[in-house]
Amino acid sequence: MNSFRLLHSIKRYSMSAHVWQGPGTHDKRSPCPALNALANHGYLPHSGENITKSQLARGLQEGLNASSLLANFLAYGGFNLLGKLLDKTINLDDLNQHNKCEHDASLTRKDFYFGDNHTVNPELVDLLLKQNIDRKIKEEPLSKLHWIRLNNSKEVNPTLLYKFKQKFLSAGESSLLLNFIGANTDLEIEIEKLEVFLKHERFPEGWRKPNKVVGIWPIISSLFSFLKRYDQLEKEQKK
Repeated sequence: MNSFRLLHSIKRYSMSAHVWQGPGTHDKRSPCPALNALANHGYLPHSGENITKSQLARGLQEGLNASSLLANFLAYGGFNLLGKLLDKTINLDDLNQHNKCEHDASLTRKDFYFGDNHTVNPELVDLLLKQNIDRKIKEEPLSKLHWIRLNNSKEVNPTLLYKFKQKFLSAGESSLLLNFIGANTDLEIEIEKLEVFLKHERFPEGWRKPNKVVGIWPIISSLFSFLKRYDQLEKEQKK
């Protein structure tokens, strides 16, 4: 009987281990909705504290089906951008540091100049959702909103820093979003599901992690596609 109860408890735990639970008062979170969602679902420590490179890579693999190469590239790359490559651990709120991983003209966060660069801004999410094509978000709506946000920041943010690094990071984030959250739907995301993911940092009902392992080369290809579209939008604006 004891063995039966133990097996039942293990089974029940395995089924509920990744049920969404929002952050508590003292839990750490970042400007990245994907990392926050992984913590909220238990793929990363729910506290958001003392996360090792291997924990971060494993969370990306288990929660988003990233390949080992991509997961480790993102984990080690993130530590490196934060200047913590030699550190054993980071906290998610370490990513709040301005112009390291975080940057101005974010799709879902206000610029650092306005005081809170890490909490999701529902109005910005709504602005993104309004760019939808047939109630779906794909490359064009994401590129369009990036351009809207950048132009707005140029007008209202006197401390805006936007060079190739920030442009590259922005394109990379949009690429990761489509390739992870839109992997099973031809790199398109229904606006209802995207709203849940971005506003509540939870994996929406009916969504499944990618059926196929997400490798590094599709991410790079998509990233450069975004950069090309950014350049096209810039040329169109100058006409």
